[in-house]
Amino acid sequence: MDLSLPLDADPAQPAPTVARGRRPEFTDDPMLDRLYSVTLALVAELAVTRTRLDTLERVLAKRGALDPSAIDDFRPDPADAEARARLQAEYLERVFRELVAVAPQEAPR
Repeated sequence: MDLSLPLDADPAQPAPTVARGRRPEFTDDPMLDRLYSVTLALVAELAVTRTRLDTLERVLAKRGALDPSAIDDFRPDPADAEARARLQAEYLERVFRELVAVAPQEAPR
């Protein structure tokens, strides 16, 4: 099975924020299908991240612009940490969108 991408493929293109068409059904269990959807969202996110990271590392290596230990030793300042937290929250929202969309409402007390 050939899993290689064509040379002109661009997996870094942003995915649509809203799915078109019917939701895929893999099994007769809707919750299991939601779990598959979360897993596929994680796989897609990781694939894009790995491609972008590889690109970044190759560009920096070719330019001699980065000592590899700089990445391991990096500590974000408060503004960077806040931006990271926002990006992580957006990421988790995308990944778990399928489960949150069907979560039962909490009963009033």
